[in-house]
Amino acid sequence: MFGQSYFQLISPLIFLVFSLGFALLWHYARYIRALRLFSLSYFLGACAMMGDFLRNAMDPVVAIYIINPLYVATSVTFCAGLFTFYRGGVPWRALAAQSAVILLALSWFKFVQEDIVIRTMVMNAGAAVMLGYAAIELRRDMHRLVDRILQAFVLIYSFHMILRTLVVLWYEHQTLTEANYADSVAALSLYFALSIAALALAGILFVMFGMEIVSNLTRTSWTDPLTGALNRRGLDARVAALPTEMPGTAAHAVVLADIDRFKKINDQYGHEAGDRVITQFARILTCAAREGDFIVRWGGEEFMVVMPGADVAMARLFAETVRAGFEAQRHDGITDVAVTASFGVAAWPASRPIADSAHLADRALYRAKRGGRNRVCVQGESDLHSAAVA
Repeated sequence: MFGQSYFQLISPLIFLVFSLGFALLWHYARYIRALRLFSLSYFLGACAMMGDFLRNAMDPVVAIYIINPLYVATSVTFCAGLFTFYRGGVPWRALAAQSAVILLALSWFKFVQEDIVIRTMVMNAGAAVMLGYAAIELRRDMHRLVDRILQAFVLIYSFHMILRTLVVLWYEHQTLTEANYADSVAALSLYFALSIAALALAGILFVMFGMEIVSNLTRTSWTDPLTGALNRRGLDARVAALPTEMPGTAAHAVVLADIDRFKKINDQYGHEAGDRVITQFARILTCAAREGDFIVRWGGEEFMVVMPGADVAMARLFAETVRAGFEAQRHDGITDVAVTASFGVAAWPASRPIADSAHLADRALYRAKRGGRNRVCVQGESDLHSAAVA
């Protein structure tokens, strides 16, 4: 009995340790909302298993309506954590409906047709179905290897949960009673299975969240906080990731864009207005860009757009689209200053450093500024071929 009790106390301790671990992660990574739900799930699991340990000290009816709802809540919050992480929202109605079915069935087989064997089966199978539902429902959202491992483990555990319960109940269904349930094979095998699953799932989840935190830190170090565009470190990383040769294309294209007379906007309307103008310009650039293009904040009000696989004609069309869209944009509080932008376009041969093409695009941008601003100039073409609006 001492050995059994000791094991039963180890299980809720495992759950409690992981609950604290998830809570600590959430403290430092609050943008991952799912961490709160996994912390709550493991805490509820610890409470449920502690309740099972104290079951013999409770009235049987009280035990049923304290311990079993805690186990159901553990499954619900775990599934909610999965849905929050992968979809950002939780199908609370579906989870509540499954919970209601489990609790109603428990009540039926307690007060209408007393049968502890079926109650045990309902509880275990109900939790397994709930976990399996989440894993199957989220299959299209789980793309990485770690996601697939998590999905496979949840499905395997759900199947094992049902199979184990069937085998154990077949073995001891004639001897299982309310009085001996706490020390039964059914209960002890449940504790053992839950402890192993808790360890494995927590390990997978910690790896998954560690990857998410590292990815977020990388994104943060690569991007400009005001606009969300890449910074120069991000540009270097993206350029390094591009293939050295792209089939069917001889070069890429680079566009340098600069907001006209930006200093006047800052001086006349303040830096907050200037920041709003920069943010709107970055948004227009992003909306006009193709999938695979990347936007870089090159300087204060200057941006670079790298267009892999594009020729200068395509890059000029992109620049013209942005120029016209930005010229038509209205800015709060800025009424007597025309807010426009100028653009320089250059080819980027795949065999040459991007810095060479950035220099050529900068020369084209200088021509656009000198030629009257609010225009697009292409390196190597005369001003006659540059799209301009005087």
